[in-house]
Amino acid sequence: MSGKCIIDIQPKESLADQALTTLRISNLTPNGEFTIRAKTEDEAGVSWVSRGVFKSDETGVIDLSAQIPLSGTFTISDPSAILWSMHPDEEVAGPVPKFEKKSVSPLSIEVSISRDKEVFAQTTIERVFSPTTGIVREPVDQGGVVGTLFYPENKGPHPVVICLSGSGGGYDETRASLLAAHGYAAFAVAYFGAGSLPDELSEIPVEFFERAVLLLDEYDFIDSDKIAVYGYSKGAELALLLGSLYPHIKSVAAFSGSSFVWQGLKFGSPKSSWTKDKKEIAYLPMKVPFLTILKLIFGKKVAFLESYERGMQASKMSEEARICVEKINGPLFLVAGTDDQVWPAANFADMIAERLKHSEHQYFYQYFKEEGAGHLVGLPYFPSAEVYKNLVFTSGNNDLSSLAMIKTWDAMIKFFDKCFK
Repeated sequence: MSGKCIIDIQPKESLADQALTTLRISNLTPNGEFTIRAKTEDEAGVSWVSRGVFKSDETGVIDLSAQIPLSGTFTISDPSAILWSMHPDEEVAGPVPKFEKKSVSPLSIEVSISRDKEVFAQTTIERVFSPTTGIVREPVDQGGVVGTLFYPENKGPHPVVICLSGSGGGYDETRASLLAAHGYAAFAVAYFGAGSLPDELSEIPVEFFERAVLLLDEYDFIDSDKIAVYGYSKGAELALLLGSLYPHIKSVAAFSGSSFVWQGLKFGSPKSSWTKDKKEIAYLPMKVPFLTILKLIFGKKVAFLESYERGMQASKMSEEARICVEKINGPLFLVAGTDDQVWPAANFADMIAERLKHSEHQYFYQYFKEEGAGHLVGLPYFPSAEVYKNLVFTSGNNDLSSLAMIKTWDAMIKFFDKCFK
């Protein structure tokens, strides 16, 4: 090598939902094999690594925007692949778990270039969830409303997106803070599993949403005529249900959602996930196969897809439990993977799209049916989980899910812009 090896990454600091446009290494030995490695640690203390083995060209350059790795954790030319192809340990084969990131603190990632364990250069990039200036973070815990509100400092008024997490409970600040960085007020709201709220996802009163809206009405920088609800997984089921019940919701985004209301996730006799006016909302019960029950007893990982499919086939309550998406008073954004192993999200989304067409719903909708993708509940530019605790998310490789999350998150921002800006 002539001179010092140089790693050029652009941008070195950026929002966590933005692509890396450049990853170029120069001053290498021409036509040599080198390993590019990225390493970071999630909030559970797990070390995550990605790598790619490349051959430098005749001028001693490796350019990830133009070259495909000879081997590694990714197989395409993409500077951002060092982010979304990470695994907990590059030496361990097995399903990829969830990358734990719930706070809005920046994430530092170390990038290095090496050969035969000799490191020639390294640098650090930073992925930002909430800019240090221009965005206000305001924790909320009052009147049965628990969460965090993010909003731009400029006066507005701003459209607001209410963000709902999945069956893990609580609320996730990362998505809300990123939406705020794109010019929205964003309210990450819990519906169970936080503060004084119920501990389990069963018979949750939908009236929590009314209380959240009343609280938002107190802020003069929020345009309460422009309310959207965004949810993923069980939160997407809830987002669609709320949209069908409350006409002042003007847009719904649902990732890996359901076209039906389902039973709550609580041991014992099944109950509805949701109530309104202290009455259970009609629901479908799951029909869990005996083999799945045995796997649960012995602590094995399970795919609940069949349990939901059997529930639909066996129930006589299908029409009563169907979410009336045609009543949603605005556009819809739907995302589903065809290899979702949690529940048949793509079939659900197909049903929703068909119902919107049949009812001649007056608003537009967008539907991203992602072939081969699993349960799409991750963050863009992060590795999508193949499993989470005892849940199987996909039967295949998570690359398709990771790339689908990047595409559809960006499309959702543009969708909200079209709706409200």
